[in-house]
Amino acid sequence: MNGMKNLAVRERFQFKVKRSSATRYHLMCVDDNCAWSFKSSTVFKANIFKVRSYNNNHTCGYGERYLTQRQATSGVIASIVKDKYVNPKNIYTANDIIEDILKQHGIEVSYMKAWRAKEIAMAMIRGSPNESYKELPKYFYMLEHKNPGTVTKLHKLEDGCFLYAYVSLYASIKGWEHCRPIMVVDGSFLKAVYKGTILTACTQDVAGKILPLAYAIVYSENNKS
Repeated sequence: MNGMKNLAVRERFQFKVKRSSATRYHLMCVDDNCAWSFKSSTVFKANIFKVRSYNNNHTCGYGERYLTQRQATSGVIASIVKDKYVNPKNIYTANDIIEDILKQHGIEVSYMKAWRAKEIAMAMIRGSPNESYKELPKYFYMLEHKNPGTVTKLHKLEDGCFLYAYVSLYASIKGWEHCRPIMVVDGSFLKAVYKGTILTACTQDVAGKILPLAYAIVYSENNKS
């Protein structure tokens, strides 16, 4: 279905679902008098659909197809613009989405829909923050397994959410032996979906270069954390 929605946006037409189930789809143009239609069904009751019939000829007027675009959902728009977020240094705002979708596809998109599309697109490329945080125990295990001597700590609450996360790589621990006996701890607010503070402990080596010793994610910058 998502493939047909993307096609509808690219080719500038609209369709509606006449009949759908777990095993078959029947799509029609929004104009009941139009000849365009699409039928598909599963193959041997598997999760694979085969096109049974497809009439790609629109006999409706241009107004029915161009005035609005019901298939341009935030999810479809996200699939169109997701490549813009592959490079984390690339800044691509909701306003950029509005401008590009209008320029490339002739579709007017509201700011809220563009903002939702941006969030979905970023999740497609980078994963959701919720799912990423769930991977922390595995990540810490692999850090210690592949970097013997590395120290990680994960303090969880009763509901399974973590309160503190701490990492110090073995290379940093070993490097401390050759640094000046001075340590500076600083913090910065996390401004993503889940708030908190990231703390870093740094020192200075004999060449005057900054060496990060450890970093941690805490709920706030206080004596307990």
